[in-house]
Amino acid sequence: MSSSSASSSNMPASFINPESVMDALPISPERRSLLTRLKNDKLSNLRPPSEFFDRERFSKPSGMVDITQRLSYNLTYFQSNYILVVLGLLIYCLITNFWLLFTIIFLVFGLNFIRKLPPNEPFVFQSFVITQKQLYSGLIFISVPLLWISSAGSAIFWIVGASAVLVLGHAAFLAPGVDSQFNQV
Repeated sequence: MSSSSASSSNMPASFINPESVMDALPISPERRSLLTRLKNDKLSNLRPPSEFFDRERFSKPSGMVDITQRLSYNLTYFQSNYILVVLGLLIYCLITNFWLLFTIIFLVFGLNFIRKLPPNEPFVFQSFVITQKQLYSGLIFISVPLLWISSAGSAIFWIVGASAVLVLGHAAFLAPGVDSQFNQV
């Protein structure tokens, strides 16, 4: 069998199906439907990069009135693109800060483990009997130092600051398109 016929009959190994990833995550069905609704509502009107990075429309605003008009128009028109910018900064922050990524994974799996335990039955580990309150307290007791070591507070401020500079800078310096004139009438 040739390699071209084998690759055409099977999907490549690097292909990842988004639904299978969502099913593998420890997320409740209610939160999964919320994420799906967010994806369908907010990210459905994603603008193309040629429009988002249109160099001909970048210009210096003439004053505060012009800045507020540009912000008002661009923040609503490019809302989905700005959400992707913030998510990209968040992913970049997690990739470059291993301890923060480890801490978040530890918290998610710890909370998911405790949530899946039967509500009124204690957890028995060897000869120790541990209640759910004690498990939550232990998770908090371990997570607080991990969050401090991973600089979670500074990461949050960095994401907020970098997002504000990028999003507000783009929105203030990008002149509204021709279609904005028709929307005002």
